[in-house]
Amino acid sequence: MAIQPDPPSETSFEGFNLNGHTFEVTENLWLAMRRLRKSTEPRVFWIDAICINQSNNDEKSSQVSFMGEIYQGSQETTLWLGEDPYTVEVGSKSAAGHRLAELFEILLSDKHMSELPCFIEDGTRTDVSEDYLQHFDDLAMFLDKPWWKRIWVIQEMVLPPKIRFVYGSEQFSYDTLRAVLEIFREHAAHCCKNFRLRLRGAGFDPLMVIEERVSPMVYVRERWRNSDEKITLLQLRRMFSASQASVSRDLFYALLGIVNSWGLATPLQPDYNISSRDAIIKAVYACMVESGGASFLQGERISEDRSPDFPSWLPDLHVRSTPSRRVWGEQQRLKIAERFSATAGLKQDTTQFSLASDGTLRLQALKVDKVIRVGDATDPLDEFDKVPDVFRQWMGMIGMGVQDWPESPPTRGSQQDSFWRTILNDSIEVEQGAGYVRPSDGDYHQLLDLWKMITATVWPLLVSMARSSVETRKSDSEPFEMMNTLLNLAPSIAYHVLVCLWGRRMIITEKGLIGLAPRTVQEGDEVHILLGSEVPFILRPGHVNVYSSEVDRYSTPVYTVIGNGYLHGVMCGEAFEGDGQNEITVIALH
Repeated sequence: MAIQPDPPSETSFEGFNLNGHTFEVTENLWLAMRRLRKSTEPRVFWIDAICINQSNNDEKSSQVSFMGEIYQGSQETTLWLGEDPYTVEVGSKSAAGHRLAELFEILLSDKHMSELPCFIEDGTRTDVSEDYLQHFDDLAMFLDKPWWKRIWVIQEMVLPPKIRFVYGSEQFSYDTLRAVLEIFREHAAHCCKNFRLRLRGAGFDPLMVIEERVSPMVYVRERWRNSDEKITLLQLRRMFSASQASVSRDLFYALLGIVNSWGLATPLQPDYNISSRDAIIKAVYACMVESGGASFLQGERISEDRSPDFPSWLPDLHVRSTPSRRVWGEQQRLKIAERFSATAGLKQDTTQFSLASDGTLRLQALKVDKVIRVGDATDPLDEFDKVPDVFRQWMGMIGMGVQDWPESPPTRGSQQDSFWRTILNDSIEVEQGAGYVRPSDGDYHQLLDLWKMITATVWPLLVSMARSSVETRKSDSEPFEMMNTLLNLAPSIAYHVLVCLWGRRMIITEKGLIGLAPRTVQEGDEVHILLGSEVPFILRPGHVNVYSSEVDRYSTPVYTVIGNGYLHGVMCGEAFEGDGQNEITVIALH
């Protein structure tokens, strides 16, 4: 049986008899054993929290390596999701679990969302019907269980040949969960897409959690069952960036049992005798060796509680769990990046690619430009009302006035053409989950309509209406619900614009190129293409606090990584045309 320990801040202990001795376990584990025991005969389980000595680093390092084999070799794995809080004291039949089973039955009916009894339409809104409000509250409570948030549960979900979920007194199979998700995903992405996007109230939070946390687990399990599918640590870490771990190194170690492809890299082994910093650096470097490039360095570097011990080349998503309100934007940006090939297909030369003992990374890069002007930062999630002013300031940077946005698509290659394509990262989603392509003239007209909307005098009123509609629902997803409420009135392209502009500043370079960069960018920063990355990076030269004899020995220039960005005119390998390839140099990232 797989039992996921409670987070440290929520742990309380209960005792039970083990081989004649009192053994303390977490309350969560004690409740699971109470539910799953038999009244007339013994029942045998393997429970990691008991069978692995959690205080012995050598044993943990060894046993963690075997956990994947244990799950694969099991006849059946029981996944304990937690107790129904309404019956936790007495262990009686779970009313919440029963309502959850009823909701699953409704979703399994494979009808259009508008035909399901749990939803109602009210003009431009979709809500949960009053008769099913408690069902969706129970679903939200179920999905808020710590089990769904923990990184270790991924292998518990993926590797066993047979899975049984237990929640309070209720049980259901993996096949039931998979069927619910497949039917919901098919409808929400195609025939019922607009219905889903208009969903508000009690249905918004749980369905967003399903898309963010549960669907990726099912997707990886299905890939794992197909033995021909290559699964790398890089893919898994990106996919489960929102999952949590008590210690940061487990953000990688907990996924090792699922990895079946290491390329040229030496397979990573758990080591609890080194620091979390060193463990994460080794893990990320192994992923870069496997992929042959620097794409794994993409991601934001804005976390306020990030330890200064971590090198700047590690994005936040590798050193901590990504907050749920940021996962949506981060995941979409990584998908957008896959459309490009700024590196022209070139990968790192393994003889020039190395990791110094102090964590400094040496790799090949091409400097393409220097930032000379920086615009205001935009935050469409929390500061809707400031978006028009930021847009006006950006337009002013290239000499455009508010009324200068042309009604027809500008001439290809003109500054106005570069501006609107930069706003969209020169990409548009084909359909949900199907990738991105170059935007069309029709997309330009949608962007123009959006511009007219946000510069209209009614914009502050629309923002106020959107904020009022969600003011009673306080949660991590509140900004997203407010965003949905507001953008129901806007062209569909608005969602994509939010992804592209969230936390970004417009930049202009020495060569006159226009781009988007992280909010911490400054004038004087440089734009480099790190070989093997689909998109360019913003680097800050001359980090004075770094000393590495291994770097000095090679007289290598050292940079601080600000983050990845978009620079129009270099995204498809243009910088490597002509003599560009001869200008590749080796740099160091502290």
